[in-house]
Amino acid sequence: MREAKPQDGSTVKGYRTLTSGDIEVMNRFKEISRHFLNLLDTAKETGADPRWVATAKTEMQKACMFACRSVAKPDDDC
Repeated sequence: MREAKPQDGSTVKGYRTLTSGDIEVMNRFKEISRHFLNLLDTAKETGADPRWVATAKTEMQKACMFACRSVAKPDDDC
């Protein structure tokens, strides 16, 4: 995965300025997500059903997005 340029929310329309605590929590969510996705890759390599692995990957990505949005609290139209 590529690394995104650090943002605090102040330059993104619809987002508030994030505190250092907000950023830390969001980075922890992303770390957990990356770890889980790596485990899925390992499972796929060892014969896990690729359809279910793909579904699990999508759901983890959604969970991470939802968790980060819960911290970032963007405007409703974002």
